[in-house]
Amino acid sequence: MLLAMKDFDQNHRLRQRMLYAAAIVGLGLLFVTVITAGGRAQAETGAQAGAALTSSDASDAQAVADASAYLSALDSMQGDFLQVGPDGSVTEGKFYLRRPGRLRFEYNPPENLLVVADGTWVAVKDSAAPAQRYPIASTPLGLILAQNVDLTKSARVLKVENQPGALLITIADRTGEAPGQITLIFDQPRMQLRQWVVTDAQGLQTTVALRNVQTGIRADNSLFVLRDEQRPSIGGPR
Repeated sequence: MLLAMKDFDQNHRLRQRMLYAAAIVGLGLLFVTVITAGGRAQAETGAQAGAALTSSDASDAQAVADASAYLSALDSMQGDFLQVGPDGSVTEGKFYLRRPGRLRFEYNPPENLLVVADGTWVAVKDSAAPAQRYPIASTPLGLILAQNVDLTKSARVLKVENQPGALLITIADRTGEAPGQITLIFDQPRMQLRQWVVTDAQGLQTTVALRNVQTGIRADNSLFVLRDEQRPSIGGPR
């Protein structure tokens, strides 16, 4: 009985960590997480998936173009992040972004978790297990970190919404293979990425908010390298 309880606790802990990482990596990892947990993810189709944006509304098209241009021009960014899970759990940490292709999210203790994108792979590292790697092109990180970003061509734009001081763009996997969707939230009128919300196939949402953001600071190359034998280096070399 004790062994079974221990195994259950370990599996729950692993799945929770993978869900934390899924909020960073996005829809591609959400698909992997469901499979890892023993479930069977089904791509949404028809009305459930929502139709691609077909509106001729010029303002929506311009908003998506402006967001794409902002992401394409973004060179480097770093700061803190706060993540709220579907169960209300809150985790925090630091992030470093350097385009094209590089990203690092360090979770604060007790969540000794690290997510690193090196330009080709996204590695998810727990101190107690080998790193899990996924092709960056199979995740929405590929959209944000690409050399040239075009949200209209690279994803299905499901919704564009203007709110006071904010622009919300909801996108999904263009192929339909990854369930769920991700909403990118930008400040307006000054276009800046401030948060995103990942909604899984069950409708559960995880929000990642960026805080104390600084731009124009070039993070050290070592922050975007993760070897299998390495453990997460929280607050590592700068």
